[in-house]
Amino acid sequence: MLGRMRRETSRTHIENVIHKLRARIPGVTLRTTFIVGFPGETEAEFVSLLDFIRRTRFERLGIFKYSQEEGSRAAKMPGQIPAKIKNARYRTAMSLQQQIAYEIAREKSGSELKLLVDQPYIARSEADAPDVDARIILSTPAPVGEFVWRRITGSRGYDLLA
Repeated sequence: MLGRMRRETSRTHIENVIHKLRARIPGVTLRTTFIVGFPGETEAEFVSLLDFIRRTRFERLGIFKYSQEEGSRAAKMPGQIPAKIKNARYRTAMSLQQQIAYEIAREKSGSELKLLVDQPYIARSEADAPDVDARIILSTPAPVGEFVWRRITGSRGYDLLA
């Protein structure tokens, strides 16, 4: 798939980079996106992608459905994937990532994190982008715009409680 998408890398190279990052930077947060339903994507390739997601356990992952843009090289490629299959693959991949994200959130329980306060009862960690990622819901208010240290007491879906 990477070759058909004209990505100048290989899965092995990407896996090696991820391994090195995780080994050398404890607590690193990895963020990436994937496209499902690119022309010619086989069921086996999709299953391989799911396996990669399962093994890598990205902290932040977005999944997008391939969209056939008029005039693009990919729009002219054979093997366009029907919307029904793209939608099913999207739901499957997002469901897997949701499980991983919930597990990662639960694993943070008991840890102490440095947080940036966005609203009196809402903060985010240094790994979280505003309005995109999970929030940390504070049990007691904190000054907006300030950094605070709080112990994570649990999780609710993607969000952490502190």
